[in-house]
Order: sequence, then structure tokens, then C-alpha cells
Amino acid sequence: MITQPLHVLQCNHTGGDGCVNHGAGHATRPIHVRVADATPSKWADGIVVRATSDGWIGIALFGDDAADDDTADDDDADDAADDDTADDDTADSDTATVWVWNHSDLTAHLGAGAPVALHSVYNVLASGRSRISVVRL
Repeated sequence: MITQPLHVLQCNHTGGDGCVNHGAGHATRPIHVRVADATPSKWADGIVVRATSDGWIGIALFGDDAADDDTADDDDADDAADDDTADDDTADSDTATVWVWNHSDLTAHLGAGAPVALHSVYNVLASGRSRISVVRL
């Protein structure tokens, strides 16, 4: 079940012009980066499982954050990502796949196997020095 309003997952961004939306999954505001960086215990490490051109990113989270995460049951994320081939079930109980969305095509930046960290409170995805605003399902 999608828990975020669907209008959040729409964007008028057309590649050349900047996004005018400021909600989750769109432009990352400096305050979000600051508060996320100020709460280091809320980051969960993970590996990108899959990124799609329409903004969906599957992330295998590791450790206690993954095991305690209620959003790890991602049956509806498969439907949202329109992919029946993604393997979201993991044999290891210490990992769980979650799906996030960003308005941009991040496939060039976040390929399968890329290390990332997801902030559980402020919905910020960290990849290297980049901080990306996401909607988490």
C-alpha cells in the first residue's frame, strides 16, 4: 500500500529546467541536509539493488535498522515500481529491501551495488557526498 499521497510522486521537471517542487523526493533543501547530518544514529547503510529511469530506487538495508523497519515489507513497492523481476526477498534476516522515489533519473549515479545510506527520519539518501531527497515507501 502506498502511504504517501500520489501527487507527491509527480513532477513538472523536464530535464532542462529546475524542479519547482520542494517536497520529499524533489529538491533537497539545506535544512534537511543539516538536520540529517546532525542525527547520525538515524542513518542506515545499504546497497542499491536497482534504480529505474522513472525515479524508483530499491535499497537493501543492513543491520538492526533493516530488521526493525516496518517498511521492509515491500509487496506494494513492486507494483509501484512496475517490475515483477526485482528480487526483494532476501535470505539473510539482517537485510531488507526498501523502495524510495526521487523525481530525477538517478540510474547513472546509483547503479546496482552502489553503497548508500538512508536517513530514517528526514528521508535523505546519501551517496558519497551527494544528499538526495526521497519519498520512502
